[in-house]
Amino acid sequence: MIVEGVDPRDTQWEVDRPIYRVYFWHQPPAPGRVAQEHMWWHCSEFRLIEASDVEEVLHWARRKARSDQTFTMYVEQRDAQRSGLVRLLGTDPTSVA
Repeated sequence: MIVEGVDPRDTQWEVDRPIYRVYFWHQPPAPGRVAQEHMWWHCSEFRLIEASDVEEVLHWARRKARSDQTFTMYVEQRDAQRSGLVRLLGTDPTSVA
């Protein structure tokens, strides 16, 4: 991790209530002679609008997640043509990067 000081005047805009996405990941137990790492991941995706802050979203996600699930939290970001995600917490178990 690299920590740098910043000039707060270098940004052009701010979003007070971003849209969050939370993806819950679950890998079912492998049957018989199938290796666990060969099982596909299942994902349930949710969009959270009008959350007061990331703490509220994190609290919701921790309550919603089952004991056999992990989750990834993102902020949804849009520009004129496309939408994208900024990862805040967790990892995507299907990511190869």
